[in-house]
Amino acid sequence: MISEREIALDIIMETDKGDASHSLIRDVLGKYDYLEPRQKAFIKKLAQGSLERRITLDYITDSFASVKTAKQKPLIRSLLRMSVYQIFYMDQVPDSAAINEAVNLAGKRGFKNLKGFVNGVLRNISRQKDKITFPAPSKKDKKSQITSLSVTYSMPEFICDLFLKNYGYDQTEDILKAFLNPRPVTIRMDERLSKEEMKRLADSMIEESGDNFAIKQHELLPYAYELTHTDNIQYLPGYEEGNWMVQDVSSMLVSEVAGLKKGDVVIDVCSAPGGKALHAAAKLAALEKNAEPCDEKPHVYSRDLTGFKTRIIEENVDRMGLSDIVTVEVHDALEHDEAFENKADVLYCDLPCSGLGIIGRKADIKYGASQKSLKSLSCLQQKILENVWNYVKPGGIMMYSTCTINPYENEKMVDYICENLPFERVDITMSVPSALRNEESLSKGYLQLLPGVYDTDGFFLAKLRRV
Repeated sequence: MISEREIALDIIMETDKGDASHSLIRDVLGKYDYLEPRQKAFIKKLAQGSLERRITLDYITDSFASVKTAKQKPLIRSLLRMSVYQIFYMDQVPDSAAINEAVNLAGKRGFKNLKGFVNGVLRNISRQKDKITFPAPSKKDKKSQITSLSVTYSMPEFICDLFLKNYGYDQTEDILKAFLNPRPVTIRMDERLSKEEMKRLADSMIEESGDNFAIKQHELLPYAYELTHTDNIQYLPGYEEGNWMVQDVSSMLVSEVAGLKKGDVVIDVCSAPGGKALHAAAKLAALEKNAEPCDEKPHVYSRDLTGFKTRIIEENVDRMGLSDIVTVEVHDALEHDEAFENKADVLYCDLPCSGLGIIGRKADIKYGASQKSLKSLSCLQQKILENVWNYVKPGGIMMYSTCTINPYENEKMVDYICENLPFERVDITMSVPSALRNEESLSKGYLQLLPGVYDTDGFFLAKLRRV
């Protein structure tokens, strides 16, 4: 019979090949849905943690192993990573259990001749774990700062370098710490619900969930709630009825800042998985519900590149009961659509990006990124903007957003738009929640949220008006 550690080992080996860990873990846990919640929680924590802390784990292993991780057999490398993770970061697991299970798995998977190697490395690490030190930074030596941050917080060196250049050492360290803190699941209650209905729905979630489940209202937006210690959220009250959907608060701010009006037409050119488009539709539906009827009917066009992506959006549109407002279409944003020229009151440009703001949720992002890929993404963003900008009516709004904290994809892209396209910045100071209004950038039309500051993901948004 396959054990929890063996399931986790298979996940870790697949992610080592470059597979996306967040989707892989979800799919594997779905396959083993018959397991107890505590077993699935153990697998998830072990697999995610071993990926998230990979650089740190390899540094520790390389301090004791005669064969360095780069030259180890893939299975042995993955086995050592998950075992060292248990020794350092899972206090409820005895070191002896982690070591013995690793030795047994090495033999079971055809590496009996390396059982001694695995046993020796792990026992040495266990005996000396309190004496292990990480590289220390020097105030005058940037290279030492990069190395220290990389090893301590398990972040590729080029990303540490990028953050240091833009945010300085202390802020970079705060960002990297935040990435390693568990993030809650954030949901957006449908704004067609009253405050009382939202409260009753939250209470019903508590009543029907396990003892550890918790839900609280987010401090930035009244319809945003954070869930912790939850599993299989689709079984929570209100999901099937379309009363809420998963969306980070940072992403909700796009529709909050957009200033949507009754009867507006919204075009979302890179929409999947559809959170922003559906939020816009829910806001417009709420406006329709609470206002006098008029001839101008609101509509949201939600587009993305493939049928796979648009099917996900369509499923949520149906579940949320918004099919009368939302049209979902397969369309490449790089292909200009003359029929959409001067059509949008509000254009959503949440463009493909490096995702460096959501590493705390998707740790595999940091291992797939490169300096070359960041540059190519900036070029792609410019090409998309050149193709879609005139979908906005004169006087209309473009909401530009990304889930990264890389200035070349954010502030500098806003500069590019304003210098090369007929758009001007819009002061958003009074459009954001009051807790955010001290941010200096708001008067310049944009907001950069950094991980760990406002209990949100790292995110960027800008509001621009076509002139």
